[in-house]
Amino acid sequence: MSASTAQATPSSPDPGPEGAVAVLPVRGLGEIREGDDLGALLATALRPMDPRPGDVLCLSTKIVSKALGLRVGPAEREEAVRGATVRLVARRLHTHRVTSVVQIASGPVMAAAGVDTSNAPDGPLLLPEDPDACARRLRRALSAALGVEIGVLLTDTSSRVWRVGVGDIALGADGVAALEDLRGGVDADGRPLTVTVRNLADELAAAADLVKGKASGVPAALVRGVAGATAGDIPARDLSRTGEDDWFRRPSLESVWVALGLAPGQEPIARMSPEPVAERIARALEVAAIPRAGGPASTAVVRPRPAGEETAPIVVEAADSSAEALIEAATRAERIRTALRAESLGAPLPPIDVEIAVPDTQEDPR
Repeated sequence: MSASTAQATPSSPDPGPEGAVAVLPVRGLGEIREGDDLGALLATALRPMDPRPGDVLCLSTKIVSKALGLRVGPAEREEAVRGATVRLVARRLHTHRVTSVVQIASGPVMAAAGVDTSNAPDGPLLLPEDPDACARRLRRALSAALGVEIGVLLTDTSSRVWRVGVGDIALGADGVAALEDLRGGVDADGRPLTVTVRNLADELAAAADLVKGKASGVPAALVRGVAGATAGDIPARDLSRTGEDDWFRRPSLESVWVALGLAPGQEPIARMSPEPVAERIARALEVAAIPRAGGPASTAVVRPRPAGEETAPIVVEAADSSAEALIEAATRAERIRTALRAESLGAPLPPIDVEIAVPDTQEDPR
């Protein structure tokens, strides 16, 4: 179909007043199966919508995964998460399941590496390793079929640091000005903009999710009327802070555990929900007792605390009165103090003293 034919479609949505933005659900795709020609299916669904330059197609990455057959059996889910992990960020216990929050190959940090079981009755779905490349192939196919250049975003649901709830973000992009650099311009009052770089791709993805989503059965939306949306071509990979730009490589607890010398496999798993004081103190003692990677266990021991006395001193007893044993006890005590401070970052613990004791080595005169 030529561009002129597409523009003449009588059922085309009214573009509305100047400056208005329209978010249009893409219907009629049906259930996507492995091996389906997704580009052809999308082109058929888009033709009645009169796609035009400047439009951006926002597409759930899940249906790309379905078409590519990126599926594993339920028993293989955890192994799939490990295989997709580039870097472990945190692990959290929720009811009886441990959720791993990890960085994936394309850059984003995702819970369970984005391996998803919702709307996946045949088994968990994996994310494509290179979503930008998938977006590029789809955009080329749509351009050839429709005779018009539109932008393409692959989106997925994610939570955000310091925000409650989830929203859609862009995992893959082609033909979209994913980042809009406003530095050098001025605000409405004429003040210069010096730091503002707008994440346009994520804003488009979130807007599209208002008319699509897990429960609606609509996996795609066309966003129309956003000025400059296709005025550049920035891959979604550039939207992730990685390496030296990553301000939050590990959460607070895990950062302290790393500083204490724990290897990833030695780290305990905190719960997602608030934890009792006694549980957090016990974890701090556990962390302090773990030898540094490759090092020997401490010769100092921690005396059992009286049951129920959460503010009782923690007493670290040296193995004997030698200088080496005292140094070991002091080191263990300082590790405990540090681990307790880490547990206090999220919610304060009651004041707890950490004391060092030396065993009585005098012989019994009897």
